[in-house]
Amino acid sequence: MLKAILRFIPNFLTLCNAACGVAGIVLIGNENMIGAVYCVSIALLLDFLDGFVARLLGVQSKLGVQLDSLADGITFGALPGLILFQMIVICEGAYFVDSTQWPLDVWINASIALIVPMAAVYRLGVFNLDQSHPPHFLGLPTPAMTLAVLGIPLVLELNYHLNFYHVIPDFLLEVLRDERRWSATDVSIVKMMNQSWFYQALSVFLALAMVTRVPMLSLKFKGLSWTVNKWRYSILIWVLICYFIFLVPYIDLPLFNWGLIDYLVLPIFMIGYFVLSWIYAIFGAPNSQIE
Repeated sequence: MLKAILRFIPNFLTLCNAACGVAGIVLIGNENMIGAVYCVSIALLLDFLDGFVARLLGVQSKLGVQLDSLADGITFGALPGLILFQMIVICEGAYFVDSTQWPLDVWINASIALIVPMAAVYRLGVFNLDQSHPPHFLGLPTPAMTLAVLGIPLVLELNYHLNFYHVIPDFLLEVLRDERRWSATDVSIVKMMNQSWFYQALSVFLALAMVTRVPMLSLKFKGLSWTVNKWRYSILIWVLICYFIFLVPYIDLPLFNWGLIDYLVLPIFMIGYFVLSWIYAIFGAPNSQIE
């Protein structure tokens, strides 16, 4: 009886991950993007804990592997795909129009975002069949992809205090620039995030990154040795650097005027993660794992 309960604990955490994904999708439909971000944040923690707890209790199972992929398909596949789909519809000016009245070009443009959940599910299926168990990810992991997508509402709503569901016209951007003392870079970022091509290009890039076989760093530590885990420690060091960047606007440093950089930290972290992984792929990954 006790063993059955222990075996169920990591599976329950995985099911909670799936529940967070469903809740996030519902919140997006109710125009509560930040609530969806919180749901995904909890899901990310659960996604780490289920495997950790299973290894800690010695109750790894084939069922757990399958449940993990199914939950990830919802939280780290369907949910970010929905965010990108909605952003393209918003940029096309069709969000507040009944979907039965959308022009064909809106459907075509928005459907490009659907390659993200398709690539995520394909990646998870390949992962389930892979028996090589390399010390790193092959291609961009779905949680990291989701983090990249979540950076968009964080930047728009928390950084620039703009409604995620409304496109800001150019004349209003100029007014906001004067009122809120935005820099030219801030205006350029908001303008870029008001263009459907940005989300289409991002969808294609993330989909290709997920299905590629390029080694990407993971946090699967093997002991505490620096020699064995130096690339994993590099991620932790980068996390600390990003945390400092997040705190900079709240620290009185007269030599720095970084403006609204705090909530840009998530995109900054993702860029650094890509760079570290590419360096690892060139210099650190076992040759047998690069395909």
